[in-house]
Amino acid sequence: MDLYLLSAAGLSACWMLVHAIIGGRQCERPLAANTTLPDEMRETMILCWHLVTGMLALMALFLALGALGRRDMALAGVLLAAMSAGIGISVPPLRRLSYAVLPQGWLFVPVLLLGAWGLWGG
Repeated sequence: MDLYLLSAAGLSACWMLVHAIIGGRQCERPLAANTTLPDEMRETMILCWHLVTGMLALMALFLALGALGRRDMALAGVLLAAMSAGIGISVPPLRRLSYAVLPQGWLFVPVLLLGAWGLWGG
């Protein structure tokens, strides 16, 4: 069992729980209760929030399967972490926002590094 990939999987699972629990309270619930947004906008944002929850669960699963020897699944998990980090780190400056407002992309850097080390360096 690869401990780097297992660590990346555990960290991904942690971020999924943070997203589901804290993000649910801070983002999804207020969005669902908001009656001032058009239905299409509100419901699309809620759908995207749930899609991210699923993607985070898959990232953790893929990295866990990678820790058990499935290198193809590890690669999928590492690519999801790279995409999440890349988008999450590039969007705030593009939107002229501080990372204090949108720090989430940085959470995937350690997942990416641990996963990459487990996949290629370990």
